[in-house]
Amino acid sequence: MEKYVKIGILVVVVAAIALVGGILYAGNSKEGKLGDTQELNLDEEAKKKVNIPVDFDELKAINEDVYAYIEIPGTKVSYPILQSEDGSVDYLNMTIEKTEGLPGSIYTENINSRDFREINTIIYGHDMNDGTMFGSLHEYDDETFFRENSEIDVYLPDQAIRYHVYAAVVFDDRYLPLSYNFDTLEGRAQFITDIKNFGQQPAHFNEEFTPTEKDSMITLSTCIGDQPDNRWLIIGVRDEEES
Repeated sequence: MEKYVKIGILVVVVAAIALVGGILYAGNSKEGKLGDTQELNLDEEAKKKVNIPVDFDELKAINEDVYAYIEIPGTKVSYPILQSEDGSVDYLNMTIEKTEGLPGSIYTENINSRDFREINTIIYGHDMNDGTMFGSLHEYDDETFFRENSEIDVYLPDQAIRYHVYAAVVFDDRYLPLSYNFDTLEGRAQFITDIKNFGQQPAHFNEEFTPTEKDSMITLSTCIGDQPDNRWLIIGVRDEEES
């Protein structure tokens, strides 16, 4: 009888150990699955794309040279940006549909890269009488408008970049990429100095957005109807917190 009692106790102990082990295993297993789920969620979160309100596939179907889009709230500026990769197409007088003549396109030259990470990316467009293309940039003539409309948005297929308007100024018609070495901080500093010292009226500056050595810029350049030897420049400073 004592023998069977011992066997019974042993069976109970073994069962208890198995039960505890099962509970621990289940707990560890659940924890492992939770960890896997969390890791999966993090991966999915990382894969989420920036919300880009531009159909680049549709634009590229019209012209493969479309690589960015510019929008300036408060103005008529809402256009694709084109760049001929080999420099063979002059988009100053070529539309997105590759029709020669006005109004041309908003474009950059292939002296600039397409990532907007350079010290100064120069964007060109015609000053159209009806305010299209870069014609509405002349609204920045008015200082109140300049102060109240300080944002420029540039979209790439996978990135939204915000710029703050630092300056709006009448400048001479020098070819900026050859006049300043924008590959260097010295060249950029000279450009900013010249804009402030030699810019003609109207000339507005927002010191809050004065470029620092780490800032990338864009310069929007267009003509001035009654001043053929001058250019109207809008200079934006990249907001790194928004990009």
